[in-house]
Amino acid sequence: MLALLLSACAVAPQLPEPAARPALKLESRIAAPERAVLPGLGSDFSLGSEAGLLHYRAGYSFNPGSAFDTGAMAPSEHVARQAIGQDLGLRLDQLAGTPLSLGMAWRQQSDWQVGGESLAAQRSVNLGWAPQLARFDLRWSESNPDAVLPLDCALDGSMRMPLVAEELALKLHGRSCRVLQPESELATLDARTWAAALEWGSQERMSTLRLQAIDPAPGGGVAAADPAAGYELGLLRQYRLGAWSTQSTLAWRRVPDARNPAVSEGWSSDTMLRRQVRSIGVSAGLSRGSNPLWFLPDAGVRSNQLNLGLDLSRWAGGLMPGRAPQTGLYYTRSQSLGGEEALEDETLQWKFSVLW
Repeated sequence: MLALLLSACAVAPQLPEPAARPALKLESRIAAPERAVLPGLGSDFSLGSEAGLLHYRAGYSFNPGSAFDTGAMAPSEHVARQAIGQDLGLRLDQLAGTPLSLGMAWRQQSDWQVGGESLAAQRSVNLGWAPQLARFDLRWSESNPDAVLPLDCALDGSMRMPLVAEELALKLHGRSCRVLQPESELATLDARTWAAALEWGSQERMSTLRLQAIDPAPGGGVAAADPAAGYELGLLRQYRLGAWSTQSTLAWRRVPDARNPAVSEGWSSDTMLRRQVRSIGVSAGLSRGSNPLWFLPDAGVRSNQLNLGLDLSRWAGGLMPGRAPQTGLYYTRSQSLGGEEALEDETLQWKFSVLW
């Protein structure tokens, strides 16, 4: 009888996953009042979770163009930008015997100008495999209209290998990208990036030491000078202690220049502190010497940024039990460095999402 009971337990079916619940997210972004810019809008619908068998997401965003910016030095013909996207993810663990994931995405962006409209579409495929030895991730994509500075990467691959009892790991990362230079007259540039990182610690205290190289090169058959590679050595520290959490990054960047091989971009830092006060979360962050295009000689603008956040998700959850709302207010203030005059910009953003 005991043997029968043990065998029955061994083959007992696993409990089914909870039913997938759709979620709807809405957000709005308002620029500084003196710039008199129309607010930006965004929405996001999702079904299922990334850890489940099926995950689907659809998003929409609308952002006014610089034609509405009363503080611009010269008139602009960019009226607005609209973006629509869909994502589909599958987990095929039973097929591979180990965690295997497959994802597909589609994006379309419309730029409205005074003289007409331009369209850009992007499709991508993601493949992830995590056997016992290491985890591998590979991504192929077309040009991404939603890509943010500084790089739009068509091919992105990484490998993460645990070294000692999961507390020490080696990560290798490589990408083939296109350099994004909005409103720039510089030649089109491609870029190859390589990075090696050493990660150690636990979920409460995690540290990462990374060495990265970004090698830009003329793209699209354009005959132009080939910039030398830029190098970055950075240290990332993450801590969690009760209701407190903090993340800080310190990086040193070197940008060789044809005229002066010893030119260096110098140091940059980024610190974020978060605290949960009962049902309200507050955060504050400070970035110094930030420059997304640091690897290009004489390109990009260094800036200091102040970020403040007020997370009201837990408070809203008490008003809407069972809906798990996510909402908050976020403020950003930035100041450019190195120019003849310091330029300042401010943004206030409200986010809201709720299970349908």
